[in-house]
Amino acid sequence: MQVYNAASQEYEPNRLVTPTIIRPIVNAHAADGTWPIPTANGSLANMHWYVNGVDISLLDDWVNLYDIDGAGATRGSLTVRRNVTPQERLSLHFEADLVDQRLGVTIHIKTDPVILSTVDKSEDLYGISIGEDRNIRYSPFDDKLLLYEYKVAHGIIPESSTAESQARDGNEYYRTIPIQVYLADTLLSTGYTVKLFKIGANLSLTEVSETDYEVVSVSAASIILDLRLIEKADYMIKAYVDDVEKAKVQISIERIYRNFTCTPTNETGIHPGQTARFDMALVNCDGKAVEYPGSIIKIIWHTDTAKRINVVHNEGGTTVFQLKDTGVGENDGDNWIDVYVEAIQKEIHSVAIDEEGNIFADADDNIYIFN
Repeated sequence: MQVYNAASQEYEPNRLVTPTIIRPIVNAHAADGTWPIPTANGSLANMHWYVNGVDISLLDDWVNLYDIDGAGATRGSLTVRRNVTPQERLSLHFEADLVDQRLGVTIHIKTDPVILSTVDKSEDLYGISIGEDRNIRYSPFDDKLLLYEYKVAHGIIPESSTAESQARDGNEYYRTIPIQVYLADTLLSTGYTVKLFKIGANLSLTEVSETDYEVVSVSAASIILDLRLIEKADYMIKAYVDDVEKAKVQISIERIYRNFTCTPTNETGIHPGQTARFDMALVNCDGKAVEYPGSIIKIIWHTDTAKRINVVHNEGGTTVFQLKDTGVGENDGDNWIDVYVEAIQKEIHSVAIDEEGNIFADADDNIYIFN
């Protein structure tokens, strides 16, 4: 958003002097780990920016007032040198083809819209800022709070306020977004209210309600979100004075799916008289072993033997299965067994609801969620 100062006939900021750069962030991965790097901007082709649905290259009022970056990780970025009048409201979006040279195919990419607008400065303006990145990317692999709570819940470690505090390093699912509202350069502490809206199709706004379980709380000081319940979402935070909207800021939440390897670790033979077999999965992500991977990865255990192929046993970071179920024999040619896993990162949590729509909760009305 720009501000137009009618008294001085100037834009703040003036994009002719300080351009605005809008960068589409394209990430890609392959389940088998063959995609080279997560940031995929460098593999984009047929790039086009659109203004209110029209290709920007066809608009006379944009001639020589924009550039589209063609380099590497910033490929596709739009540099805007055009000032927007207070009467205009421009919706920009980006489309391109992601080239997958492994398969010889292209995947069409279309971003969410970005709005450019200008307010006419006739009085001191309100502003709103947040103490958090506007594009929040959440990965359970980096969530130390999630790991701490898993260990406590399973009796692996005792509760510790110190350990819990250390686990809140900015990557945790329980995300507090501090809010600050200004009138001109003055930071306000009272006299305003804050509301949170979901951004839907066609930029429609719907105020969050008590059924939006990913929103823990909304107050004048902060918004608290549970990122375990969010796959991808856009929100608008608005500040109101006397029920009149004065300022707003948009945030985006996205769940990240990481590349990892998952391997059984029990390489011992089967002993005479043995009836069951124990195994544990070793999971590595970014060169580090993942603690208790069953909490964030769905790991299904399989076996092959000479008599039975692809026998499914159970799920978890560890397993114990009965050897009689595998079909392993005692004679040469059938006395072998292959143990392997099928592993995929778990998706977002869901609220536990029965067939009649009743929500499961504990005695303190804390809602149960699962994935």
